[in-house]
Amino acid sequence: MKSIGGLPASDWQRELRENTEPIRTRFQALYGKDPDILSSRRDLYRKAIDTFIQSYGPKRDVLIFRAPGRINLLGNHVDHRGGYVNYIAINRESLLVASPRKDDRVELRNFNATRFAPRSFSIHDLLPPDRRGNWLHYIENIDLTPGDWSNYIQAAVLYLQDQFPDQKLNGMDIAVTGDIPIAAGLSSSSSLVVSALEAALTFNHLSIPQQEKAEFCGNAEWYVGTRGGSGDHAAMLYAKRQAIVPLHFFPLTIDEVPLPDGYRVVACNSFVEHAPPGIFNERVATYEIGLMLVKQQFPEHADRLGHLRDLNADNLGISLADMYRILKGLPEWMSRDQIRDQLPDQANRLETLFAPHPEPESGYRVRQVVLFGLAECARSALGGRLLKTGDIEAFGRLKSLSHDGDRQFTFSRDGQKAPVDNRVSDTDLDTLIEDVESEDADRIGAAQIHLQPGGYDCSCEELDLLVDLANRVDGVGGAGLAGGGLGGCVLVVVREDAVNALIHTLNQDFYKPRDLPNGILVCASVAGSGIV
Repeated sequence: MKSIGGLPASDWQRELRENTEPIRTRFQALYGKDPDILSSRRDLYRKAIDTFIQSYGPKRDVLIFRAPGRINLLGNHVDHRGGYVNYIAINRESLLVASPRKDDRVELRNFNATRFAPRSFSIHDLLPPDRRGNWLHYIENIDLTPGDWSNYIQAAVLYLQDQFPDQKLNGMDIAVTGDIPIAAGLSSSSSLVVSALEAALTFNHLSIPQQEKAEFCGNAEWYVGTRGGSGDHAAMLYAKRQAIVPLHFFPLTIDEVPLPDGYRVVACNSFVEHAPPGIFNERVATYEIGLMLVKQQFPEHADRLGHLRDLNADNLGISLADMYRILKGLPEWMSRDQIRDQLPDQANRLETLFAPHPEPESGYRVRQVVLFGLAECARSALGGRLLKTGDIEAFGRLKSLSHDGDRQFTFSRDGQKAPVDNRVSDTDLDTLIEDVESEDADRIGAAQIHLQPGGYDCSCEELDLLVDLANRVDGVGGAGLAGGGLGGCVLVVVREDAVNALIHTLNQDFYKPRDLPNGILVCASVAGSGIV
């Protein structure tokens, strides 16, 4: 799709106001032909251009960079473990209107100046030449204001400078606006990283292979304190309109599946904002610790275990029962001192893993987290195949199973809640081993690893209630949390003819009793990020 390219800010303002033929053509290529969606996009673009003009004047030539929000239909918490994810880019996005500067300053203005105050920084001052070339060491020794919106733009620009240490990057004047719900699990923050990287590359005449951009953005976002993967960035970069994009890393592979006829994806905002990143970093560390322990205990398999997704019966050439025996060798939980004692040869790696989060009071729940990761890798791979065959009901059941691995509570029809314990005991694994080794087809089928929820434990009361309410609506195929969890949105896969019933149920039983606005977005699939 050909971009419109650079225009004076005042010309962009006129083109958008008059809805000229180039605007109509480009917007339909990006967003489709739904008049309500197109109207909402033009309104958002006008806000972005107006913010730029008010901040920097009307005559500067500008480019507009966009990055959409994303939803992951299946494959939570496993993109950085090599598992599959199944993404759609949605009709909510961040827009970055930018013009290059001749010095190294980056000036930032936001349409929502009340919440996102003006910011500026010097690339050289934050990352002088003698600190370039060792990104991990650099980010472990910086002092950031947590949650500040400028951190995400700094992340992209500074990592680019780190990777091109001998080229002095020029700065930019930037105006930002967006309508991705914040802290809702739809990746509003990562969209800033993606669009800022595209702008910095463009204005500094640098290039990165398209296949490498997602991992580049993921590494850059470590700057803000998270230790996640690159799946969200990949979803924005490689998304296709009217398509689901199954992908995974190590190496990156990208597929494309048409959206199934007769179904919609609905995002339901809990209005609970994400917790600080510590708990997410703790879970990533737990994955790593679990894999280290398996390699230590089963050295005959170590060479085949590059990533957690490799810990499966087919790859290791063992039975599923033996796979469960390997899991039984992992402790239910461990303190840091116990981990250090058990893995003395991994001391440096362990301290790097421990650094970005406090020690959990109840220890690292190794066994249940690893089981969740293995099961989710299996679910997400199977989910892509189900999408290709159009078996949305089976896909929806996997979506609900995935949420069970994050679940904290269950809710009865009269609203009574009961806590969920996702621990995986020796008895639980012994039962699975017995079932797999039985001659009962039903027992063998129920013991398959993709049907085991495990215990990642990143849901919360509000998300669990939304899931349980949604799953009771006739026509809902499945529901589960979006993104990292601990707040944000629930995604619901639902027949088109049941969307209104879903909206009514959630308004009556969730939003109105809490005096919350309607937080429901019926998602449309849009094109991936780039220059408008």
